[in-house]
Amino acid sequence: MNPFELLRSSWYFLSRNAGAIALLCLPTILIEAIAQQGLVSWLGPDKSQGASIIVSMLFYPLYVGALIIYVDSRSHRIHLKPRQVLEMALFRWPSFAVLAAISTLLIMVGAWLLIIPGLYVMIKLAFAEYLLVLDGKAPLDAVKESFALTRGHFWTILACVLLVMGPIWVVDWFAYRELGQNPDPVGTVILESINSFFQLFVSIALYRMFTLVTEQAATEQ
Repeated sequence: MNPFELLRSSWYFLSRNAGAIALLCLPTILIEAIAQQGLVSWLGPDKSQGASIIVSMLFYPLYVGALIIYVDSRSHRIHLKPRQVLEMALFRWPSFAVLAAISTLLIMVGAWLLIIPGLYVMIKLAFAEYLLVLDGKAPLDAVKESFALTRGHFWTILACVLLVMGPIWVVDWFAYRELGQNPDPVGTVILESINSFFQLFVSIALYRMFTLVTEQAATEQ
């Protein structure tokens, strides 16, 4: 699988469906950014880090779950109404939140050991969200199957993630440097919201790879 071809087709999908994706995901992303900024204002930058992770685990499953359902339905030429997509995402939210907690814990443990183990765990968990949302797997089963499905595709997944996230990290670095030591809360909320929206591109690219890998696995059985 060519990561550039995957990203090209994913960008085409995002550009054609940006309005619908924004309608589904941006409100939740915006609420999350406001909640995060509220935590920083209340607890301070240093003390809010733990609570910030919890807030992310609450909101992330809602908008990413909605995105996965939307992308999958469009890929199968099924036209769901936004309300239907959100209802399905809300139905998956409890188990997705558990998966988000497990994934965060595993990645943090890996990162605590060293950066490389943390990155390795993150890539091996790349398909867990799709297995849970689309196939109805339990969180632990989704983790185990993701480790199995990503075998042999590590470098392709890593390339896709870095090609998307690399520019976002660079823009982030410059933006926060411009905002200074005491960034404007409104500017921070806008920046974080734009950031999270463009990170959805990674989820679309990984969905493309997930479908190819699962189809390949099915033909080999």
